[in-house]
Amino acid sequence: MKFKLGKLAAVSVVSLGFAQIAAADILQGTVTDGSGEGALEGALVTIEELDRTTSTGRFGDFRFSGIPAGEYDVTVSYIGADPVTQSIAVSGESTLDFRLGADVRYLDNVLVVGSAAAQAGAINQQRASNAIISVIDSDGLGNFPDTTVADSLARVPGLSIETDQGEGRYVSIRGINTDLISASINGVRTPSPEDRRGVLLDGVPSDLLDGIEVQKSLTPNVDADSLGGVINLQTISAFDRDGRFIRAKIEGAYNEITEEFSPKATLTYSDVFGDRLGVALSVNYQDLRIETHNNEADEWDFINGLAYMNDGYEHRWYGLNRERLGLVANFDWRLSDNTDLYLRTLFNNYEDDEVRNVLQFRDLDDIIDEDANGDDIIAAGSSLTDTSATFPLNETQAEVRVRREVRTIQTIAVGGETTWDGWETDYEVSYAYAEEDDSDNHDVKFRFEDIQDNFPGNVTIDYSNPEIIRFSEGTVLDAVYDPSNYFLDEFEREFTANEDTEYAAQFNISRESVFGEMPVTWQAGLKIRDREKIRDVNVLIYEDDSINLAGFVNNDLISGWRLGNAQPAWPDPGLTRSLRGAFGAGDLDEEGSFFDSNGEDYKIDEQILAGYGMGTFDIGALTLVAGVRVEQSNVDLEGRVVLEDELTATTTRYSNDYTNVLPSVNARYDFSDRLIGRAAYYAAVVRPAFGEMAPFFFINDDRDEAEIGNPNLDPLEADNFDLSIEFYPTTLSVLSAGIFYKDISNAIFPATFDTADVPSNVDLSGIPAELLNGVDTDGGEIEEVSTFINVASSEIYGIEFNYVQNLGDLNSALDGFLVSGNLTLTESEATLPDGREVPFLKQSDTIWNVAIGYDNGPWDLRVSANYRGDYLDELEDENLDRMTNDRLLIEASAKYRVNDNLQIYLEGKNLTDEPEHYYFGDESRLSQYDEFGTTVVFGARLTY
Repeated sequence: MKFKLGKLAAVSVVSLGFAQIAAADILQGTVTDGSGEGALEGALVTIEELDRTTSTGRFGDFRFSGIPAGEYDVTVSYIGADPVTQSIAVSGESTLDFRLGADVRYLDNVLVVGSAAAQAGAINQQRASNAIISVIDSDGLGNFPDTTVADSLARVPGLSIETDQGEGRYVSIRGINTDLISASINGVRTPSPEDRRGVLLDGVPSDLLDGIEVQKSLTPNVDADSLGGVINLQTISAFDRDGRFIRAKIEGAYNEITEEFSPKATLTYSDVFGDRLGVALSVNYQDLRIETHNNEADEWDFINGLAYMNDGYEHRWYGLNRERLGLVANFDWRLSDNTDLYLRTLFNNYEDDEVRNVLQFRDLDDIIDEDANGDDIIAAGSSLTDTSATFPLNETQAEVRVRREVRTIQTIAVGGETTWDGWETDYEVSYAYAEEDDSDNHDVKFRFEDIQDNFPGNVTIDYSNPEIIRFSEGTVLDAVYDPSNYFLDEFEREFTANEDTEYAAQFNISRESVFGEMPVTWQAGLKIRDREKIRDVNVLIYEDDSINLAGFVNNDLISGWRLGNAQPAWPDPGLTRSLRGAFGAGDLDEEGSFFDSNGEDYKIDEQILAGYGMGTFDIGALTLVAGVRVEQSNVDLEGRVVLEDELTATTTRYSNDYTNVLPSVNARYDFSDRLIGRAAYYAAVVRPAFGEMAPFFFINDDRDEAEIGNPNLDPLEADNFDLSIEFYPTTLSVLSAGIFYKDISNAIFPATFDTADVPSNVDLSGIPAELLNGVDTDGGEIEEVSTFINVASSEIYGIEFNYVQNLGDLNSALDGFLVSGNLTLTESEATLPDGREVPFLKQSDTIWNVAIGYDNGPWDLRVSANYRGDYLDELEDENLDRMTNDRLLIEASAKYRVNDNLQIYLEGKNLTDEPEHYYFGDESRLSQYDEFGTTVVFGARLTY
């Protein structure tokens, strides 16, 4: 691959060329709490005589270079504490340390809306930033009953989550699809073990983290592959605090559906040796039991203005055991006064053992017949109303899936920072790896066919309650619940692996200078990312219709089933495991096994070289960060063309390369100490998801259709605009409002076309010509193609509000009460090739959070509510698109501090037993409905 190194390096050289050599005197120091042990990040440090301001970093450190020798007054401002001013004579390298306010060392995790210390930490970091960010301070993780990072992020302004089995899995920023945002661990891009770019955040325990930053407006020194923003997870460092720190946490969770206890434990240790070497270690283990009750409808259609289910309907019972093991080992070495080195490592192993029992009612479109003209009519003897359908049931299926999914995420970063003679550099080499291994699975289906031959009669489906469907009792249903009526349809084994590996290296250099009286910090850098994505699917399908279900039944029905008709506990997963070695070569479905094993395989190599130059201009009350980032992408793709009937798989290869020039400007204006205005513009590029651009061809000529990837997809490009105002009315509060707009080109949507209407940038060369010649002589002519396309233009815009308040600042009688609330309203619009206007996929139009707490003396009490509006989940047909319904989650916690070291707590999750609900076009048409129940968590934390 040939990178345009000259062009990219020139950006760095030109920017640095403007830097002026300034005086070498330096003022540096730290800002801590009153104890001297708790570093305060985000404090504003001002040299009054020079009107120069900087903010403290993660370890409470600050630094001014190019200071003329002389006497100065230096003031530190930190929300939640009174300002402190000290005088110093600067000569050469001078050091000045500050202690502010009371002791705010964290003996426990407290959310940003919790204790005054955590509240202040987040507000100060947000206030000091030159970009638009939201922060969960280090004390913020674990205060609410959060198992995963995704659950913790659900309370950040403008963020919402997608859940899986009741747990937060994917995170959305401002309602934007998780595939269009990015996540990193200690600045290292987090890989994804799936065939998408959206990162799974349910595997990383929140207890392993020290803080989370969500950057909503990008600066040139940040990877530009995000439309919504960047989520950066920060793990612990020994220099986050002074001296030895040990915290042990143990808890148990009880769920009302599983009626089981799930244990969880965390141990964290850090220490600083000789003021030079910092060691921080943390280990987390959880064994979580989940039970989910679910019912689903496959499809709906219309006849005579009435909706009916025209495919299948099923009950699903899930029993899961999720085991998480997380390890963090971080080392910081202050090699000298000018050089700091670090090693950051994270290992996370997630095992999901799942059993899924399904009872499926098939061919529900038997309610429809054809008249003499071939038009659809309601079949004789059947009937249809707004809330029910009556017809002869002819086929059902009983299925059990046993799956053990093992996911691993690892990140390693080695780097450091060096300063010399006014120059500052940082450098890093990193490795990130994610794997998803599905190699211990089996899925067995038993069919009860031709029911009407022996059990004639109609059944009635009642969907007057659209979330829970019910079938009428009677002879037919009695037969459905008799396992002896079922015979094996197929037994499937799966051995699938996904791997995502990225190596990266970066180097950044900066220098402070002064133009006249205007301080300027110049910065430039280079970064290379080399990523490999591999998907390898292997499936074996066996058939033997002589095997009866009765031999694989242990218990009859699921105990405590919540939805509609009873749910069978068969096939029994333990008994069906014996079928794994029971089939001979003659039982193998060669055609189906070959098709499923080859069509989804791909390998993608993606290399990105980036360079940037930027300047931070301190123009009195105005701080301006402006610059440009250039990213060159080179992608090599490998997939398969699979012909099911011929049992052939041909390798296909494509290559693509492109360059994006991405300017950005972030402006911050301090109208006063309490009023700050912000404006931002940045250009972004989001590359297609791996599963969208992989060059695969599924050609199923039996069904006259083809499913293909599109390696010719263009990356999504967007111009992003933000404008906001922040007001800090009292000692510890913030009130903010903002608007944002995103002008998007080349957004990617799934689409289905008649063969003659496929766009020119969709490559059909992998489909044999005889299947595209328009002459359907053998029933194999391809009539329909499903793929992914770019749409010309689309937009997202919205408004955000955020309010955080310590009520004790308003009235002393309310001392200890803390409130917060935020609201994000968005609109989005994209036009599909057929002219239909749709919102962005998974784009919520309304997100809000509210919380109220009381933290005084030994008691810490909190209640929170998190709301996410409905959104478009999948495109189907107009009026039948799959939608995710809105959801409101209520949670609460009560903590009691026994002494300075021990705290006990009780927490409640999903207190209102809120389900997850999907529907087709209208809430009256069920797609999926899940219940997870309420969970109660109790535990203790011991800190030294």
